[in-house]
Amino acid sequence: MSETYDWNSKVPAKVEEREFQLPPIGEYNFMVMSAEKTFSSNGNPMIKVRLDLQGAEGSVFDNLVISDKMMWKLVTFFESIGLKKKGEELSLSIGDAADKAVGLEGFCKIKHETYNGKESAKVDKYLVPTDKKAATAPVLNEDDMPFRID
Repeated sequence: MSETYDWNSKVPAKVEEREFQLPPIGEYNFMVMSAEKTFSSNGNPMIKVRLDLQGAEGSVFDNLVISDKMMWKLVTFFESIGLKKKGEELSLSIGDAADKAVGLEGFCKIKHETYNGKESAKVDKYLVPTDKKAATAPVLNEDDMPFRID
């Protein structure tokens, strides 16, 4: 049975340890679960997003730093979730777009990185719908069809 906690709860003496499952490297559909406006360690404004990956357990966090050097990642994030069209300026401010991002879905490529001996999943890049490889059905001619069209 799950325990319910709040700010007034006591810290338990013992809890069940859960092992985190690292999502495999690959491309995933995701849903934006949160988009927190905060600051990076060097003082740049940043959006910390939590993405739930479709077909994988858990979430992946990504820090979208608002700087000239990292603007490419922020732009492709907004394109991936459909708030911005490729090649067009976004009509919203970055802050307003961050607020609207929660609940939207997009597509990303996940990679693994090792830092201080610990392996973690990271967003390698966001993919916009035109970047996705569309599956194409084979073209059938009339003689190959299993039925006749009149």
